[in-house]
Amino acid sequence: MRHSIKMIFFLFLFTISCVEPYIPSVIVIDHNYLVIDGFLVGNDSTFIKLSRTQVIAEDTASQPEPDASIQIESESGSVYPLQEKNNGLYVAPSFGLDPANQYRLRVITSNAHEYLSDFASMESSPSLDSVTFVEDLEDDDIDFKVFAHDDENNSPYYLWTFDETWQYSAGLTRYFYQDGQMIPRVNAALFYFCWKTVPHNNVYLHSTTALSADVVFDFNLFSIPQTSRKLYYGYSILVKQYSLTKEAFDYWTLTKKNSESLGGLFDPMPSQALSNFRCVHHPDEPVIGHFSASTVQKKRLFFNRSQISGPTSGPYGLTGYEDCDTTLVRVADISAETMDRRHVIEPFFDLVSQEIIGYIVMQEECVDCRFKGGVLTKPAYWR
Repeated sequence: MRHSIKMIFFLFLFTISCVEPYIPSVIVIDHNYLVIDGFLVGNDSTFIKLSRTQVIAEDTASQPEPDASIQIESESGSVYPLQEKNNGLYVAPSFGLDPANQYRLRVITSNAHEYLSDFASMESSPSLDSVTFVEDLEDDDIDFKVFAHDDENNSPYYLWTFDETWQYSAGLTRYFYQDGQMIPRVNAALFYFCWKTVPHNNVYLHSTTALSADVVFDFNLFSIPQTSRKLYYGYSILVKQYSLTKEAFDYWTLTKKNSESLGGLFDPMPSQALSNFRCVHHPDEPVIGHFSASTVQKKRLFFNRSQISGPTSGPYGLTGYEDCDTTLVRVADISAETMDRRHVIEPFFDLVSQEIIGYIVMQEECVDCRFKGGVLTKPAYWR
């Protein structure tokens, strides 16, 4: 009996060792489809981002599509080119477009594949009445709310994006090394405060079709934890509101759903039914994207630290400088090499003679706030 049990056990081990995990081909095949992200803005700058699809199983950033030729074409025959700002991002200034016209987008990639959208009408963004914030003390969040309306009931499909700006600081530096000397800074805080503006990589959607009036009331756009380091000095958002057609709204809804769920195996991809792009010379090639056109309404909200309660569930988040270490460089060792990419925090004195025998230094990226992507110029709206 024991031998039979052993035999069954070994057969079981042999069986499970022969079973290989099944990985669906949709997860590992790289189709390299073109993704066209963005829309035409009738009264402001237009941004179009080109990239390529990536393997779902890979946790990497999308591959940008540089060196393409992009232009907006009106139904009446006018052409408006976009210029590549950086890798895969194409920009055009406000053209003062005729809202009664229709427009489409033409893209020619570096491999000479040509993509063309359907014509889209210029939607008019309704009134963006206000942007407010409310402190949620129970969840220790700050909720940002949007209020909007359209008296004509012509624009029930809303899309919002926003840019966020915050102030932050670096370690204080008092001296810099130049030509063999420690030179005091005229302004010790010269590189201490910076302001950083970042477009938020998400879209927010809302429809008023189920309401008797086209009114957006107290819509919760997004929330930010009270512990966020972005709130430490001051914080601002610039909300941008667009109007969509039903087809564009359905596309962005499905895109957002797929993005947030990371795509179920059987979820429909936006390119399957909702894309209004086609490859001119290869009609069977899928293209992901939906071209639409709208004017934009903007509202800015600003508050500083004194206007909010601050975190209740814990301290503010990390500064990003926690790994910055100070080092003592003795006077005899000071040279261009030992001071390379370092800034002086303070002199180091001999305990008896009180003479300077060295300097406490720190890495350049720890004491110059610009290394974290901000600028030294305070925005005009900052108070």
